[in-house]
Amino acid sequence: MSSIFLRFYISELKISKYMLILIISLLGGVRLQMNKLEFLTMDLPEDIKRCVEFGNFSKSNKLIDIYLDRNISPMLKERLIFERHRINILKAQYVYTFNEALRMAQEKIKVFTKEELEDMKNQRYADWIYIDGKIMFNKSFLNNILKVHPNLEDRLTKPDEENDKRSMLLDKTINEMIEKGEKKYFIHVKTGITLKEEGTRLGEVLKVHLPIPQDARQISNIEIINTSHKPKYIAPENYPQRTIYFEEKVKGNDTFSVEYSYENHVKYVDLDYDKVSELQPNFYTKEWLPHIAFTPFLVNLAKEIVRSEQNPLKKARCIYDYITTNVQYSFVRPYVAILNIPEYAAYNLKGDCGVQALLFITLCRIVNVPAVWQSGLYVNPVSIGCHDWAQFYVEPYGWLFADLSFGGSAYRKNNIKRWNFYFGNLDPFRMVANSAFHYPFLPKKYFLRSDPYDNQSGEVEYLDEPLYSDVGFESNKQIINIHEI
Repeated sequence: MSSIFLRFYISELKISKYMLILIISLLGGVRLQMNKLEFLTMDLPEDIKRCVEFGNFSKSNKLIDIYLDRNISPMLKERLIFERHRINILKAQYVYTFNEALRMAQEKIKVFTKEELEDMKNQRYADWIYIDGKIMFNKSFLNNILKVHPNLEDRLTKPDEENDKRSMLLDKTINEMIEKGEKKYFIHVKTGITLKEEGTRLGEVLKVHLPIPQDARQISNIEIINTSHKPKYIAPENYPQRTIYFEEKVKGNDTFSVEYSYENHVKYVDLDYDKVSELQPNFYTKEWLPHIAFTPFLVNLAKEIVRSEQNPLKKARCIYDYITTNVQYSFVRPYVAILNIPEYAAYNLKGDCGVQALLFITLCRIVNVPAVWQSGLYVNPVSIGCHDWAQFYVEPYGWLFADLSFGGSAYRKNNIKRWNFYFGNLDPFRMVANSAFHYPFLPKKYFLRSDPYDNQSGEVEYLDEPLYSDVGFESNKQIINIHEI
């Protein structure tokens, strides 16, 4: 076994050790282990499924009560309790009627018609579901239309100048990386959460987990500069989902924050299919349920995409090309409300950065190309926000990057240079907090997380119940300093 293969097998052993840490989540009185959500692979009883699909959530909950009173398997009981939680998320996410959505769109887009909204719905630009038999639009439907639709720029009541700045900066950065071979940035930010009034319980103990940079391939010289409170625990720099943990009594108007800096060093990799080694590793090529699942549909899709190709770099490129040219970028409901994220992307041909990244990872693993998750923040001199992408492994290059949403955006704009860049390479504007998908915190979090799979803004809970981001708290992100080094 080569030394580089041995290094990554040792890495896998470390992760297995961490997997001994079980996070127990209490939801509706039933204990759910955070890395034991395989019950999501189960279907619902047909009567409940019909009611959920039609948005008859009151009837769905009544039927769930009936089933929970029966002698059913523990796994089905967990699935039903989770479905009740998922229903609450859907009700909170899809809040605009057709007429409300139309009025909102008309305020942002000149001469916007009812027929256009109907077309946006049919073309997957405007996300919707049925609730009580009525069409209800997602909270983010309008932001998605404005971000993704290719023919609205001249009709906006207010042009998006910030987006133009980001695009110009990316092209400049990519050109310089290709020319000089690397880019280095120093980044200093402050992030955290603020309790909302409805999430404030004076005098009670609050437990807060905030994401912080980890020792990833491109991240170095991490420094925790300041915190709002004395941390109870800081996870090791190489922990797969790294957090800083606070435990304090609520005083009112509470904000928990962490200020940190790090350096992002990325080198440009000029890929050559002819240089790919015959000997390749097989780590990170297995399922990781419930989402990285080798379902018959995804196995068939992977085979159709790759066909007879044997070169692992070409396999990954085939998958990248399929996703970036076919899967439309779309803001989606919270991941906890999606039962199989890669299949959701492949069936609907839409999804946000993480949905697309997880489809890429799953398809790569199916065809024996090692692939893993990476996520955190996208931080450039213009803006800061959450973002997800993927890594895949090919000898002799080692770990390479794939940013499906950035690549897909470039393809839609006919920016072929940028499209090619994001297969294998990455810009230097990232903060990496997570290198694994669906992984427990250290220390453990007892209640089901707002996002059980990823962590970019933070998680909060009291001793007896969780707080969810839409209701109990809001996240804060601020750029302090960013400059090239």
